[in-house]
Amino acid sequence: MSVAVVDISQADSNKAAQELVDACSTLGFVFIEGSEFTQADIDQAFDLSKEYFKLPVEEKAEVPITPENHGYSRINLEVLDPENQPKGDPKEAFNFGQFLHGRPQHELPKFFESKLPELTYLESKCHALCVTLLKLLAKGLKIEADKGGDNWFADRHRPNEKSGCIFRFLYYHAQNSASPEEQIRAGAHTDYGSLTLLFQKEGEDGLEVLSPVTKEWTRVKFVPSSKPGAAPPIIVNVADLLSFWTAGILKSSIHRVRFLPEAQKAGRDRYSIVYFCHPENDALLEPVPSPIVAQIEARGANRSDRETITAKQHLDKRLAATYGWKK
Repeated sequence: MSVAVVDISQADSNKAAQELVDACSTLGFVFIEGSEFTQADIDQAFDLSKEYFKLPVEEKAEVPITPENHGYSRINLEVLDPENQPKGDPKEAFNFGQFLHGRPQHELPKFFESKLPELTYLESKCHALCVTLLKLLAKGLKIEADKGGDNWFADRHRPNEKSGCIFRFLYYHAQNSASPEEQIRAGAHTDYGSLTLLFQKEGEDGLEVLSPVTKEWTRVKFVPSSKPGAAPPIIVNVADLLSFWTAGILKSSIHRVRFLPEAQKAGRDRYSIVYFCHPENDALLEPVPSPIVAQIEARGANRSDRETITAKQHLDKRLAATYGWKK
């Protein structure tokens, strides 16, 4: 099963909305073309990430990951699939929390303090793209105009309201081991928020999706840009809350990152950049006023016997399991 490519710059927004809903309700993953990201934006972001991960471990560890999911995550710390992973993922990461007034609301290493303009620019473009996609999804789901219409999701993702949004740099170390357990770079999991944006480089892919349709792992190969100067199509996937809101119509699919044989043989590192878009902390996980969603009974937010919780309550629970904070 291949991953669809949707051009959101096309003049017919209804067509783009339907294509986006179709992709998100089958595989749950889609390539987005026509974003406002340029190749220069992507190159700048990856250069910044590589510079940071070259720093001495002691310097990176000065701002360690916190229960709020901000800071440096050392190699083998994160366990995304605790039931099947003998040890943590062979990767390092730095998580920037939501940017408010030009900066994240937590401590930063000195290295990033001097890079705030570039980071703010990238984070704000990520959030703006997510809002555009959320509006298209609302349009495709035909959310009732008098109950929020195309802005129903966007109104729950206002940029200046506190949320769990995370802008993340990732560095996966090269490994030569052939053991099946150590071929996994990021354990099988679903994402915690609404939407996720993934930027990856040519020759450094490795993302695989467990198709809800075929129940087989589907490789998400790098797709080059078809437009001069534009960024390559961005991988977008539905996360837990968007699926929960829509009673499972939009699929939050299980996915993982695996060492590709060619990368493993060459001893190649992998860098990626991710933006996890989350609703505002107080956003309620309640049924979406869509006639399409209304037809689905007793699932997700449509379950009448389930307590209505907030986006932050869901996020706190998932983070506790991932990092073992509860221990």
